[in-house]
Amino acid sequence: MTGTAKEIIVGVVTSGDTNGYFSNGLSQNALFLYKSLEKVPMVKPVLIFYPTYGLEWPSQMDIFGTTAYNLELFYEKYHLDVLLTVSNALDPSIVQKFKKNNVKVVAVVYGNTYIMDQEAMCFGDLLPATEEKRNFANRPLIRKEAGLDAVWLSPHFAWQKDYIMHRYSAPKAHVCPYIWGPELLLQQYKQDPHYEKDGPFFRPGNPKNKNVFATEPNINVVKTSLFPFQAANLVVKRNNSDLNALLLFGSNHHRIHNKPARDYFTWAKISQDKKVFFEHRYKFSTITKHGQVMFHHHFENGLNYTLLEAATLKLPVVHNSEFMPELGYYYKRANLTDAASQIEAALLHEERDDLEEYNKLCSKVVHKFHYANYDNVRGHQSLIANLLNPEIEPELPPYIVDLEYRLEHGDGYISPLG
Repeated sequence: MTGTAKEIIVGVVTSGDTNGYFSNGLSQNALFLYKSLEKVPMVKPVLIFYPTYGLEWPSQMDIFGTTAYNLELFYEKYHLDVLLTVSNALDPSIVQKFKKNNVKVVAVVYGNTYIMDQEAMCFGDLLPATEEKRNFANRPLIRKEAGLDAVWLSPHFAWQKDYIMHRYSAPKAHVCPYIWGPELLLQQYKQDPHYEKDGPFFRPGNPKNKNVFATEPNINVVKTSLFPFQAANLVVKRNNSDLNALLLFGSNHHRIHNKPARDYFTWAKISQDKKVFFEHRYKFSTITKHGQVMFHHHFENGLNYTLLEAATLKLPVVHNSEFMPELGYYYKRANLTDAASQIEAALLHEERDDLEEYNKLCSKVVHKFHYANYDNVRGHQSLIANLLNPEIEPELPPYIVDLEYRLEHGDGYISPLG
């Protein structure tokens, strides 16, 4: 962990609970941020885990082939120039341990802070958490962090930039690149014997090509299974026989314990025809054993790893992400008619005569957000430089520059397409 005098040592805080890496995107966010910083000249990134819950934690641990170090080692023993907190909020007393050593501390925000704050204000303790379901409405409205030097936020929350800056009591806020890599996804498939023969990628003739799946977790309003259910139900109401099944992963708890949802799901034709299944949350490698057409719907949460996972596997993906309209079968906003039509088109995906071109577009989208993409690496390099010298302006990927221009000039307050 020692570097030359010229190196900038950057700590990236992640979760020490590797079991949550495939159900909580924040943990993957931290790992891919670390990997992107590895590509930055004269920066030495260090992956750090935050020892929480009063348990005994080791001094270091392996997280998917990368050594992560206990945060406590950096209070005094080891030096940092910058500390990026991704999947954990640090107590002010901990932040001050670093501030007294002249460490620049940044909160990196990859979650939909504004909307979850609204839920906390309206509902709070009215929604109890259970073993199966987290309650984001119980999140604190006042952040614990104090003394932050900056906040970085994901591009799909650029419209919240000023709100987030003040909420975190930070002197400045910058939009940062959204990044991902396929390693963790493909590792799942290598470890699953189900894919030994045919591999994980889309192939014509797979009987599961007529099964649609959604992965919305039903933990707050930004992603729920309501719209996927409605869109697939409309397909069935049109008497389209191509749809064999709709698999709603992450909806089982909602289906059992939420009476309004249970009543709503019961009356629909897709339920009466026994074509919908309410499932628990699983890894992507398990999900794609049962379905090959992915349906994604979001509310002001347009960047999501599942979209990039589907693109990596070259799956037909129906979605409303304004950040990648060139991917798959795109519908705008909450246009249910168009969403149903796109499902119908995706169910016939294997009959297309341009599958090779489709696959190239999938790869292009993945590259755009890859942690090693030059624009993303350069963006992180300039953000680090800005921390150490505020006169240096960040140089961000073109789509972020365009997005911020639109927001500033009133063209697209909520989303990049207006």
